[in-house]
Parts: sequence; C-alpha cells; structure tokens
Amino acid sequence: MNLNDLYKNAESGDKKAEGKLFQYLSERFGQFANRRIWDEENAKEIAQEALMLIAKEYKSISFEISFQAWAYKVLDNKILSYIKKKRQRGDRVVTVADVSDLGKTEIDADPILKRRLLECLKKIGQANRRHARIIDLHYLGYKTIEICERLKLSSNGFYIILHRTRKMLEKCLETGEVQ
Repeated sequence: MNLNDLYKNAESGDKKAEGKLFQYLSERFGQFANRRIWDEENAKEIAQEALMLIAKEYKSISFEISFQAWAYKVLDNKILSYIKKKRQRGDRVVTVADVSDLGKTEIDADPILKRRLLECLKKIGQANRRHARIIDLHYLGYKTIEICERLKLSSNGFYIILHRTRKMLEKCLETGEVQ
C-alpha cells in the first residue's frame, strides 16, 4: 500500500491506517531532514513539527495531486525555514564540528575519510542535483522502483545514473574533483 492509499484510508476514519501513515512519515521525515541539515537533534525536531502540522491539517485539505507531495512539501518548507534562520544568525548548515558528530556508530570510522566523503557528496550535489537526489533516496532506503517512479526514470536509467554517481564519488575521493 502506498502513502496516498494510506492517506485515503486514514482520512475516512481508519485509525490503523492513520497510525501506519504517521509511522511511515515519521521514519522517512527523520531520515530526510537529517540528510538535509546534518544535525540529528534539529532534524528530529523539524520532522516532528512537520508531522504535527500535517496531523492538524490533512483532514481539512483536499489534494488535487497527491497527499505525499503535499506532506513532503510541508517538510521541505520546515527545513528551508530552519536553514534560513540559521543563515540569518551567521551559522553555516554544516560545520567541521558538525561533521565530527555525524554517523557515530559502534565502529570508529576514519574522520578524515568521513569529511572527504561529505565534501565529495556536496560537490556531486552541486554538479548534478539529479545524481545527488538518487543517492539520497537510495540511502534513505527507497526501493529502485519507488525512485524510478518519483524521478520518472526507467530502471535501466536509474542504474546508469547510479553507476555514474558512484564513479564521480570514486574520482572525487581520489582527486578531490568531481569532473
């Protein structure tokens, strides 16, 4: 069942569907926000704010295109608002201090490699947003079929772009340049 179907069932009063809908959105929004602002605590807070707004408004709005598009736009607006406020204060979205906190896992990773990897991912995003979007969606756990539907790609086209993006990343890690 996709997100729009869950929405339709939740809108009609199905509490189980509503629970699944918000559980799904909560998981995806947290990951999505974290990938955009690189601060786990603020990402969770932004995702929660977006979810609260969606919970408050979703039954009173009729969607011409899709609930999913609207929900992600709500989150995107919250993220952009956060970034704007942070820039107005003179802060940067990602600082070297933030990079050292990223991805703390049980296995200690090389912090220099982590920083280089993040820099390369930013360069790829600046060079080609579609490539960066595919990597983000793939990292967030979207299946190939879902990514292809979202970006209106064939699965073959998806794998070609994914291959090119991996090559760009490999080259960037070796030379520091994307192209």
